[in-house]
Amino acid sequence: MSLLDKLLAKTNPQQSTQRRVLARVLLDDAGRVQAVQLKRGCGDPAIDERALAELQNGRYPPNRLGSKTSRRWHDVAWTMET
Repeated sequence: MSLLDKLLAKTNPQQSTQRRVLARVLLDDAGRVQAVQLKRGCGDPAIDERALAELQNGRYPPNRLGSKTSRRWHDVAWTMET
């Protein structure tokens, strides 16, 4: 299969069984979630809400920038098989 065929197959919604949500997660220096924002939903509001809830309740490692801890936003892709 050529590269073009592979790319086109990924864009065909009938063949795709994944729902993808893009979000921003604000973590404090200890890795605790401070806020979650939806950047791009998957088209199903219920799945978007589920993704945001799972990201809000997730556990993340402490946030470090060099030798210092920091509070910053991270872009996260969340996917669900349907």
